[in-house]
Amino acid sequence: MKPYCNLYDTTGTNPPTAGGGFDLRTFWRILRIEGLIPFTGCAILIGFVVTLWEAGFSGADWRLFVIAVVAALLVHIDAHIWNDIMDVEVDRQEKSRETRRNRPLVSGWATVGDYRKMSAIITVLVVVLAGYLTTQRTFIPLLFIIGFFFDYAYNHPRIALAYQPYTEWYIFPWLVVGVTVTVVYAATGIFSLLALILSLLHGLTVTCFVVSMMRRDVNSDRLGRKNTSSVQHPELPHSTIYGIVTLLVSFLMLYPLYYILGSMELSYILILTTAVIAGINTVYGARIDQLCTRALFSVFPDFELRANKLMLQQVGASLVHAVAITVILLTFWVIS
Repeated sequence: MKPYCNLYDTTGTNPPTAGGGFDLRTFWRILRIEGLIPFTGCAILIGFVVTLWEAGFSGADWRLFVIAVVAALLVHIDAHIWNDIMDVEVDRQEKSRETRRNRPLVSGWATVGDYRKMSAIITVLVVVLAGYLTTQRTFIPLLFIIGFFFDYAYNHPRIALAYQPYTEWYIFPWLVVGVTVTVVYAATGIFSLLALILSLLHGLTVTCFVVSMMRRDVNSDRLGRKNTSSVQHPELPHSTIYGIVTLLVSFLMLYPLYYILGSMELSYILILTTAVIAGINTVYGARIDQLCTRALFSVFPDFELRANKLMLQQVGASLVHAVAITVILLTFWVIS
């Protein structure tokens, strides 16, 4: 009798498969919850509370909101698929045990052909959902074109912006902005400035952990010829710099928020919340920068493991940021 194998167990000798040797654990890995929730999940949460603020519960079309949410999640999952395809050689160099990441293509759980089929199905579903939304909201195609640009420009092997430096500045924060603005527009028909500012603040905050991830992966990225900012300039404290910029941007957004919300008290609380979380992420990022510098000039076999633990703490802080913004806005919405 074959031994029992848990769906999420990565050590079993007889993994569950679905026809043709396709390992069912691949689906869980493609979801990549540690990236899906802090970015798109939190963007949707912020979009929900902004929708309430802009239109009220009865004034929003929640059916369109849900459709836009499903489509946004599918685009993000498709990005994971193409990222795995593009990074397969880099992933062979990575210390997966230390970073606690399973690689279906490297482990043989699935093939590139399997991934391409899944991407095709997801793309068709997104196009159908976007087509329906277009019948209700005129500018939805533009928003989804932008979404697919982020997906393919960063992850597709033919473009591969992920292999270029500075994507943490011109791609990652704007992923959150794109999702939040899209779901709010779908539900209300409004291009909300409030959605743009709050999602940008969260986008910068959550991207702190992406910069730290790039620092953690600098060795495998270098071996795989992935020229991230950390690979190109390993001597710079990228995580610390990014955290400080996030703090500065949050303070700059105080008066724009006041102009939109009409309440200095609420604006100050939102900015203070962002500044506190950004400060926490900056401290964690600075520690990761120190570990990275140490690894550059000495033998440091535990570098990836220790950096990964700090990075996961940044993820947790970013989740707290999105929840805190939601609770604050909900509270003021209820009492106003």
